[in-house]
Amino acid sequence: MIPTRVGTIIHGAIGDCYEQLLAIRLLRRSRKNERWIGFFNSENRLGAMKHFDLEMLDEIYTHDKISSIDVDYFYQFQIKDFELNQDILNKLPGKYREKFDFDKVVLPWHILRSHDFKKTGLELTLSDLGKKYVPICMRENKVDPMIFKNRLTIGYLWRYRAGGAVGPYLQKSKKWILKTKSELFKKLITDYNAHIIICGMNKSRETVSSLPDEVKGLGTFVSGEYLAKFTDYKLDIPGSNCTYLKGYGYAAEMEIMSRCNLLIMMPSGFSEALWMKRGAAVILVDPPPVYTAKLWYNRMPFFNNYNPTYAYHNTLIQHTAANVINFLRKQKLINK
Repeated sequence: MIPTRVGTIIHGAIGDCYEQLLAIRLLRRSRKNERWIGFFNSENRLGAMKHFDLEMLDEIYTHDKISSIDVDYFYQFQIKDFELNQDILNKLPGKYREKFDFDKVVLPWHILRSHDFKKTGLELTLSDLGKKYVPICMRENKVDPMIFKNRLTIGYLWRYRAGGAVGPYLQKSKKWILKTKSELFKKLITDYNAHIIICGMNKSRETVSSLPDEVKGLGTFVSGEYLAKFTDYKLDIPGSNCTYLKGYGYAAEMEIMSRCNLLIMMPSGFSEALWMKRGAAVILVDPPPVYTAKLWYNRMPFFNNYNPTYAYHNTLIQHTAANVINFLRKQKLINK
């Protein structure tokens, strides 16, 4: 029997792409005699995702090849997405648009939330390219692999919302978050000699202009995304006790973060992927209320939100240094 050729456009931010690919992997466990063809929304996005094993896709192209590749129909995530429609779908000839179901809205979490995260994590494993790049990325970020064995390492992700799918309404001010997280990490440094690995901060234009050739050649760094998602801010903590990652690659820097003992993170596709991976405890801090409302509405278990203790922490308390440390101690994630 000839397999059905199912097309899908992998689109959005890297975190969106990551979740779409995981959802396809789960879908294919129960869908037989199908051949899945993935069209990435850009060459940059495809380059970054090639650092993961894309075994769930039988064929891979960029979206400009849609009209030249035979597909029976499209199974499309987030079909109402504005950029997907503006950049790709609205420009397709009618005979190709007919292969999309524009009335059916499918989100990755309609599929992913059925996974039993209590039993096992869920992740995209690194490809050979990704494995090759991790030590290069660690070297360029000046991360000594031995630090994960010799020190308490804590990862922190800064991701402040200014708009988009997660509205910024009623979120804490940047000033408040910078103050309370600086106080939190100072306390962890003083009491536990922790080393903090930070992603999303200390943006430098030199990072873009002085990329090593090895980084340029491996398709990992997208300057526009880096400039949009990193902030100039730094935390008020000792430089000897922290490392700011430079944004040289989603897959490699996620691997670096996963080696930490503990992750304290603002919500994003990066922190969601790390929570699903289950390599280290991932604690949510400073989410905009719109984000936690989406967790409840979409029945997403991110950050252990099905657990009443974690749900209370995620939704109702202010993440001051004292409150976060108290929570970490009660959950036995750090010693008293």
